Amino acid sequence: MNWGNRIVLAFACFIAGIFSMAYISMNTEFSLVADDYYEQELAYEDQIVRMRNANRLEAGPEFIVDRQNLKVQLRFPEQLAKQVTGGKVKFYRASNARHDKEIELNLGSENTWEVDVASFVSGAWKLQLLWTDGQKEYYQEIDFVI
Repeated sequence: MNWGNRIVLAFACFIAGIFSMAYISMNTEFSLVADDYYEQELAYEDQIVRMRNANRLEAGPEFIVDRQNLKVQLRFPEQLAKQVTGGKVKFYRASNARHDKEIELNLGSENTWEVDVASFVSGAWKLQLLWTDGQKEYYQEIDFVI
């Protein structure tokens, strides 16, 4: 093979590599942290106040993962549970926003909230807990693995 053919072959390989990279990058799925990321960033000072409120509590909610029965449970201290007037629990999956789930916080018997996570994708999750006592809002994040 002479040097002219080698140049043409190198040029063809280069073009094929560029087109391959363009094809792969256009078909790669990505998702932002949140759809309304910029709005959340502007309101982050309120989130800091919620986290401070949660950190100032004498006893916060206890988080329990039952990996055998695939359940997640939040157990609130009795004094705190009496004050809770509402809230929500968001299961956040950083790798794919389609797996995120949001559930209302309704405390059951013995001041507990429980959800079955058998249908959840296994891996790293973040539980984002937001609740209110009617006057203050509280926020807590808990990382866990299923």
